[in-house]
Amino acid sequence: MELGINSYRQRGTDILKKLYFRFIAYFTTGLFIFLVYFITLFILLNQLIYPEDSHKFLYVIDSSIIYFPSTLIFTFCFITGGILFCLFLVRPLYLIISSISNLSRGNYTISEKAFTKNGKLKWYNFMYREVIINIKDLGNKLQETEIEREKLEVAKTDWLASVSHDLKTPLSYITGYSSLMLNKNHSFSEEEMLTFLNNIYTKGIYIEKLIDELSLTFFIDSHNKIHLKHTQVEIVSFLRNLIADITNNPKSEKHIFEFHTDLQHLNLVIDETLMYRAIYNLLINCVEHNPSGTEIDVVLTQKSDEIYININDNGIGINPETLNDIFAKYYSSKNQNTQNKGLGLFIVKQIIDAHEGNISVSSIMGKGTSFQIMLKQHKP
Repeated sequence: MELGINSYRQRGTDILKKLYFRFIAYFTTGLFIFLVYFITLFILLNQLIYPEDSHKFLYVIDSSIIYFPSTLIFTFCFITGGILFCLFLVRPLYLIISSISNLSRGNYTISEKAFTKNGKLKWYNFMYREVIINIKDLGNKLQETEIEREKLEVAKTDWLASVSHDLKTPLSYITGYSSLMLNKNHSFSEEEMLTFLNNIYTKGIYIEKLIDELSLTFFIDSHNKIHLKHTQVEIVSFLRNLIADITNNPKSEKHIFEFHTDLQHLNLVIDETLMYRAIYNLLINCVEHNPSGTEIDVVLTQKSDEIYININDNGIGINPETLNDIFAKYYSSKNQNTQNKGLGLFIVKQIIDAHEGNISVSSIMGKGTSFQIMLKQHKP
């Protein structure tokens, strides 16, 4: 999907242009060869039959009678030449045209008639070898794209259902507490009212963050990039403050956070707001997908002009089968107790990519997971 279906369409257009020029060249060449073959064979056969009177290679007419042997020779040469012409030129063209027609109808497999049982191109298709191979490759790519699109649609449907649930849950809290506060038949103490208001505020903040992530995702989809507001940030204190914020999150109260670095001071040109969101999402991901007592270490190092931020945990790890999908847009964890419904890590990767950085992940089941962010140190 990263390549996009438009690139494959462009490739298809290039193939058609190439096919057009090849058709003109090969058809002209083939027609010339056919005529040379026909005339040469016709003359030779006539000379064999009429060695002493070879002028009869034309439709020799004597007293209005066409020589029958010459007619047979003419017919033989014409038929054999036509067979060869069709075999080497017309048949491959028919195969190519039918394959392109199949592609337009969503059938991405090229006709098996072009290949042997061993998968090799049949010898008489050699003149169009490059075009046929390109069409086959294009069909395979389009088929892969179609499969990915179908998988994405299924994931998107599941994700929308999850997001709908995520929105309904806090909204039910808000409407529930609001209705209690508006009920004149009940009187609540000031402490109870503050508790209700705090819960309403907390759920409202959660909804606001979810909508912000949705807005950012749709912006990325429509513009295919993120606009950064670069500022110079002291990254050591930035990470310390961020870890302090996540530690104060009620979700993180039973997890252990540590920060390690040999750097005392390091300026980095980044979009502070978006980078905060990216690293915060990574840390909250470690919290939501690991049990209480999990240790989460953040390590900051520098190698030349490259800055590395490693986030390591000793939690349950990630299944190897799903490890490559965690940055996908609509990937959802099978852990239904989490509130991360597939946008968090997708947004993380988009933000890091926008900073011309790189993010990678490694994991061992039962031992933990490690995320590594690499950022370049640019001058402000």
